Amino acid sequence: MKKNKATWILVGVVVLLSLYTYFGEYQGKEKEKTREEQQAVILKGINADQVNLIEINNLQQKITLSRSSDGWSVTSPIKDSADNSDIESWLKQLTEEKTVSVAVEGADIKWQYFGFDQPARTITVKTNSNQQMTVEVSDKKNFEGNCFIRFPGENKVMVGSSGWDTYSTKKVFDVRNKHIFRHQLSNVQSFQIKNKINTIDIQNKDAKWITPGQPTLLLDQNAIRENINKINDLKAIEFVAENDAIAAEKKKLGLGSSIVTVDIKLSEGAWTANFYESKDKAIYAEVVSNQLFVKVGNDLLTRLTGLTLNDLRDYRLPFASFDKTKVEKFAYDTTLKKASLTKKNSLWEVTPSDSANEVQQDKVSGLLEVIKNIVAKEYVSAKAVKKDISKQRIVFKDAADQVYFELQFSDAETKKVKNEEKTIRYAKTNLYDEPFVMDESEFNKLNLNDIIKIKVNNEGKTLPVDVKKEEKNGK
Repeated sequence: MKKNKATWILVGVVVLLSLYTYFGEYQGKEKEKTREEQQAVILKGINADQVNLIEINNLQQKITLSRSSDGWSVTSPIKDSADNSDIESWLKQLTEEKTVSVAVEGADIKWQYFGFDQPARTITVKTNSNQQMTVEVSDKKNFEGNCFIRFPGENKVMVGSSGWDTYSTKKVFDVRNKHIFRHQLSNVQSFQIKNKINTIDIQNKDAKWITPGQPTLLLDQNAIRENINKINDLKAIEFVAENDAIAAEKKKLGLGSSIVTVDIKLSEGAWTANFYESKDKAIYAEVVSNQLFVKVGNDLLTRLTGLTLNDLRDYRLPFASFDKTKVEKFAYDTTLKKASLTKKNSLWEVTPSDSANEVQQDKVSGLLEVIKNIVAKEYVSAKAVKKDISKQRIVFKDAADQVYFELQFSDAETKKVKNEEKTIRYAKTNLYDEPFVMDESEFNKLNLNDIIKIKVNNEGKTLPVDVKKEEKNGK
């Protein structure tokens, strides 16, 4: 009994020592580590979410940014909206910056060794509770490329990351809102694109994009949204002129009439931009509503200069209603192959049955999937169809043996489609009235010539007819 009691006492002592080790030493070290990390943060006590003013003095100009309920704005040396997401991103990085080390501290610092004998770049942040901190950033760096920084008036030089050089050398262009369209996409009610080919009018009616001149014409909603998004994503690569200086700058560049005009009607107000091309092929945009004249990339203009209403039509329509699950039979008739197939117990068989050939099930599955996803290249009038499309076809039937879907197509030919040399076929389906052009590459995905394969033995040789019959009879 005494022995057991002694054992329990010993266990208790071990447990107490373990608890002491954990709470006394481990947690103590964790607290010390946390304190050290907090001490290493340069802008101690500054919360990025509470900062409402940033001032950057890069020694060439002083830039002031202020935050309101609408986001960040540039208030000096110009007045404009700021690049909100970019400001938020680097402000978070700024407030999380930590010292790499302390370079020197004391009353007898030789400031010229660290570049602080000359005026230094500064970054100042201020919070909505009037807490303010300024950091000076030297032009000099240590051998690792890290920055020398200090707090004004302190006899201590710290080593910070190379990021401080980026923060303190920002220019107005870096912080400005470079988007030329500065509205919510949900506010777009209609838009007009006028180029040297035509004028395209698109209107949002009952949450669907239509063209008022042909309201029954079905348009590709995704293609329209893509074009609006491209306008929304367009950014200035240079701010050239503003307000009254725009006319003089356009004259200086020798710009003629605009090559594209985009006019967007919003739920409140409107937005208009004229695009120009200079002699050196540079692209400029005049944003009328904001009185901005900027240089932009040419990606959007390449798209808009040749845009027609046909580019916005829905080219899925000839195949849009195709449902492969309804297909129980199908037959195809081409210049090279002709066959009929029926689905039995989820497998496809040749009809009538043919022991000399076997159906490649994966090819049939591929055919049905391709039919579902084919997109027409271009709609054409019946008169423009240059080849006979009535002799070759694929006919799909449902469980009631009724024609569910039919694709007719011509022989292949080479022609120019949208200024590209393409091998194409003319085609038509029973689901849509207009004939269309399809790429030969799309047609080849149907693999019609590979659906049925001649049977072979284990050595890869074609089986004799009598052997095929014997196999069929189970011999």
